[in-house]
Amino acid sequence: MNAMLSRLLPVVLGGVLVLEGCSTAPKTTSLDVSTLKNLTYIGIYDDPVTLKHGRYEGQPFVPEGAARPRVQFAEPLFVIGDLDGDGVNEAAGFLTESSGGSGSYTYLVIVDRDNAHYENVATQNLGDRVMIRALRLEQGRLELDMVTAAPQEAACCPSLKVHKSYRYAGGKLQQISSKEEGRITIQDLAGSWSLTHLAWNEPILAEVKVDIVFEADKFSGLAGCNRYFGGIKGQGPRDLAFGPIGATRMMCPDPMMQVEDRYLQALQSVKQFSFMFGQLALNYQDDKGWHTLLFTPK
Repeated sequence: MNAMLSRLLPVVLGGVLVLEGCSTAPKTTSLDVSTLKNLTYIGIYDDPVTLKHGRYEGQPFVPEGAARPRVQFAEPLFVIGDLDGDGVNEAAGFLTESSGGSGSYTYLVIVDRDNAHYENVATQNLGDRVMIRALRLEQGRLELDMVTAAPQEAACCPSLKVHKSYRYAGGKLQQISSKEEGRITIQDLAGSWSLTHLAWNEPILAEVKVDIVFEADKFSGLAGCNRYFGGIKGQGPRDLAFGPIGATRMMCPDPMMQVEDRYLQALQSVKQFSFMFGQLALNYQDDKGWHTLLFTPK
């Protein structure tokens, strides 16, 4: 158990530009999201772990117990591009690791080509329960925006924005800068977002389009059928409340109206926001408990 738990302490959305543990899994000659979800990764436990369809799940620490090592590829956010200037594409993405407790560690991983095959060559632990806002490849550098716990702040509720820059060269990943950028606020919501899920594991219908645009303390967008608008406020980091919501009054077919009604009702119950590998998450509460609206940037 101690060996399995030992760790190396330390955006491009959608991936255009993120086992029984052993390193004998078949190597691959192509680089795409399927490759990244079925590779062997190092630097998380003492032994490498091999993902199958994006997941690794080890044996329970105690026979028939619930706690076990788990590793997952964070599919929403990864970069494929020439990271080291050698004319060949490499990849950067994220893994999450948990072992049954409250902690959930995020790792930045690099995948490079070895002869005709791709392998994980570098792994960096970014911390416990951090939020990943964006990952970009700019002028040969990986630019990472994340939110981590400030000093004296509980790991459960990170609020400190940090920007990190990395360079990958000679088969090694090197951090070249790290800058704190203050506490996260509702101003960090700025931009246009498209709704993908009304709740966990509940994607919206493909034919229904819902979006939201944040600008300063205002919001507007398309709720499926009607345009809607209003104001937002937040008392502390990650706190979010939507003010009275105004909307036009068009009638549309049932699928659109059903999604719109649920969505607008959920917005009025939002309490907090967070970021999850480039996605925006709005947490709301109803009589059945807590749920999450998920958005991708437009």
